[in-house]
Amino acid sequence: MFQTIVLATDMSPAWGEIIACAGELKALGCSRVILTNVIVAKFLVGLEEMLRADVRPKLEAQRRQLEAQGLQVEVEMPIGLPAYSLNDIACRHGADLIVVGSHGTALWREAVLGCFTCAVLHHIKYPTLLINVRVKKEDQGEAACSLHCGSLLRHVLFPSDFSEIGVRAGEFLENLAAKGLGQVTLLSALDLPEHEAYPEGYQEIAADAVRNLLRRWKDRLLQAGIPLVNDHFAPGHPLPAILQTLESQKITLILMGTQGKGFIKELFLGSVAHNVSRLATCPVLLIPPTSR
Repeated sequence: MFQTIVLATDMSPAWGEIIACAGELKALGCSRVILTNVIVAKFLVGLEEMLRADVRPKLEAQRRQLEAQGLQVEVEMPIGLPAYSLNDIACRHGADLIVVGSHGTALWREAVLGCFTCAVLHHIKYPTLLINVRVKKEDQGEAACSLHCGSLLRHVLFPSDFSEIGVRAGEFLENLAAKGLGQVTLLSALDLPEHEAYPEGYQEIAADAVRNLLRRWKDRLLQAGIPLVNDHFAPGHPLPAILQTLESQKITLILMGTQGKGFIKELFLGSVAHNVSRLATCPVLLIPPTSR
C-alpha cells in the first residue's frame, strides 16, 4: 500500500528514535525509503555544498540504520523549500507516502516556514504521516518521538465527516486491514453554527443521518476484516471530540482526510486536521484530496 516512502529527516535528535523504529513502517507496506534532508539556503546563498557536506555523514549513518532494518534506501539532499521539494521527490520516485516530524526543530522549519505542518497541509500532494517529535533540553531527558515500535496499527482513530475526502481516507483505512490493523474507533461530530436558523427537527434529522453513516462505515470496516470497530457520535465541534478520545483511549494512529467539506456547512474543515496534527500525541496520517 505504502511501498515507497519519502522519509524527510530534519536531523533533530528525536529523529534518531524515528530512524530506530522505522521498521515499524513495514506495517504500512514499506519496503523502499527515500531518505531526504532538504537543504534550505535562502539566506546562505553559495554555501549549499558546505551544508551538504555537513549533512551527508549523518544521512549515511541513518541510511545504514534503515538498511539494517531490512529497508531499501536511497538518499536525496535537494535544495529548496521543503514542502515543494518533498512533492518533487515523491513524484520522481513514485512514492506512496511522505513521513515528516511535526514538531521537530530544524533550521529550515523555524527560519523559513515557521510552521512546517501548516506548509504540509497546504502544499503536500501525497498521503503524509506526521510523527510528533519532542526535543527536550539536556536537563529534561532525551529527545523522544511518538512512533513506538510494534504499535502503529494497534488502535486507529478515524475522524470523518463522510465527505468525498472522508470517504477516500476511509478507503485507505480499509486497505490497512490486511496489514494487521487491530482496532478502529470511528468518530463523527455534528457542529451546527448557532447563528443560523434551521427548520424544526433539523438537528435531530442531521444527527440521525450522521449516526446512520457511522453504522454503515462500521459494517464496511468489519467486512474488510478489521477485528474490532467502535463508532462514536459527538455533538459539537470535532476537535474537542478528537482530543477527548485521544485522552480516554490508547490511540496509536489517527487517520483522517484534509480539507473535508461534508453535507453540513463547515462540519469538518481543513483547519481541524491542522490543529490535530499540532496537538496529537500519536502519529497522524493525513490523506489529501485527489485534486491536489
